[in-house]
Amino acid sequence: MRVIYTITRSRRRTLAIHIKSGGVVEVRAPLSLGKSEIERFVSAKTDWIEKKQAQIAAPCELPPSRFTDADFELVVRELVKIWEQRLDVEVAFIGIRKMSSRWGSCTTKTRRIRLNSALKYCSRECLEYVIVHELAHLRENNHSSRFWAIVSGVLPDYKARQSKLRMLQWILNAQRGNQ
Repeated sequence: MRVIYTITRSRRRTLAIHIKSGGVVEVRAPLSLGKSEIERFVSAKTDWIEKKQAQIAAPCELPPSRFTDADFELVVRELVKIWEQRLDVEVAFIGIRKMSSRWGSCTTKTRRIRLNSALKYCSRECLEYVIVHELAHLRENNHSSRFWAIVSGVLPDYKARQSKLRMLQWILNAQRGNQ
C-alpha cells in the first residue's frame, strides 16, 4: 500500500512521522533532505503507519478511571512525597487541573508542579513517571542528557511508561476530535 502524506519542512535535523486525527500522515523533514530519502523512510515505516491509522479508526473509549478525584489527589501527594525524598528535591505546590496538551508542568523558580487531571485514567506506574519527570526538572530545568540521566537513574523503564502514556494521549485526542 502506498502511503499518502504531507511534508512539513523545518530547520530540524531528523525525520519524523506524525499521525494526526483522522489518520492523516504528516512527515516532518529537514529543509535539505531529498524527496527520495523521505519516500524511503515512509516506505520503511508503512506497517507502523497502518497500525497507528487502524488504532485511530477503532472506536476509542477512555478506560474507567482508576481513582476517584479524592483518591487521585491522595495518590499524587503520596507519590510526590516518596519521589521528593528519592530525588532530594522539595515541591512548594502540587496542582491538578485539566490540561489539553501536557501531562504535567514544573515551574522551577517557584517549585510548583501541576499535573493533568486525565492522569487518573492511567496506571500508577505511568502517574509515577510523570511525577518523576516533573520533579527531575527541579534538579535539571531542561530535557538535556543530564535530565534524562536523572530520570533513567531512578526509572530505568521510563520509555515503556512513556509509550503507555502515548496510547492514553491517542484516546484523549480522538475523543476531543469527536466532540
